[in-house]
Amino acid sequence: MPIHDQSYRHWEGELKSHSFRWWVIAYEGLKVILRRKLFIILILTPAIIQFFVFGGLIYGFNTFGAMANINQITPDFFFRFCFQQTFFILLICVFGGSGIIANDLKSNALQLYFSKPLTRSDYIIGKVATILVMLECITAIPCILLFIEYAVLSQDLTFLRENYWLIGSIIAYSLVLNLPITFLTLALSSITKSYRYSAIILVGIVLGTTVISKLFQIIFRGADWANFIMYWYNINVIGKGLFGMKDEFSEWQWSLAIMLVLTIVCFLIMFRKIKGVEIVK
Repeated sequence: MPIHDQSYRHWEGELKSHSFRWWVIAYEGLKVILRRKLFIILILTPAIIQFFVFGGLIYGFNTFGAMANINQITPDFFFRFCFQQTFFILLICVFGGSGIIANDLKSNALQLYFSKPLTRSDYIIGKVATILVMLECITAIPCILLFIEYAVLSQDLTFLRENYWLIGSIIAYSLVLNLPITFLTLALSSITKSYRYSAIILVGIVLGTTVISKLFQIIFRGADWANFIMYWYNINVIGKGLFGMKDEFSEWQWSLAIMLVLTIVCFLIMFRKIKGVEIVK
C-alpha cells in the first residue's frame, strides 16, 4: 500500500499576471450598477436625451445657419453641453458610486479581494474606472460625437481647421468634471460601511459648499475669494478657461489648484482606509 507524503510542498511555478487585473473589478462593478433598471431609466436615459437635443441643435444650426451665412456653433456650445451634465454626474456618483466601497467593507469583501493576486492599487484603479467609465459616457464621448457631427455637416474644413483644439479641451474638461468627484465619492465610501451615509455626505459637500460660500460673502461683504469655496463654481471657471472663454488665467488656475488638492486628499484618505485586514483596537 503506497504511503503519500502529506507535508507542505512549496510551489515552484512562475506566477504570470498582467497589468489589467483591475479591469475585472471595474467590469463586475459596472455589471452590478447597470442591472438596476431605475438607474438606467432615471439617470442615463435623460442624459442620452440631452445628447440628442444638442445633436438636433447642431443640425438646425448647420442647416439654417448656412442659409444666413452664420456660424452659431462656438466653443461655448460644447462647454455648455459638458457643464449641463453636472446634475447627472452627481446622480451617478450618489446612486452608483456611494456604496461601491462601503458595501465591500460591510460584507468584509476586501479580504477576499486581496486573497487573489490583486494589490491595493489594482482595487482602487478598478473602483475608479467603474465610476469614470459611466461619467465619461455622458460627458467626453457624446461631446466628441457632437463635435464630429458638426465637422461632418459643415460644408468645408474651416470649422475643423479653426477649432481642432476643442477635442483636447473636451477631453481635459471631462477629466476635470469627473476625476475630483469620483475620488471624493470613493473617499467618502471608504470611511463608512453605509452607502446611505456616504451619499448624504457627498450631496452635503457638493451642494453645501454653495451655502457656505454665500454665508462668507455676507459676512465679508461680497468677498470674491468666497466663490472658490463652491464646488461647481471652480468646475465652471476651469471649463471656461479650457474652452478659451475666460481671459483671467489666474482665476481658473486657482480653481484648478483647489480641485487638484481635493483629488489628492481624497486619494490619500481612500488609500489609507483600504486594507486587507481591519485591526480593531
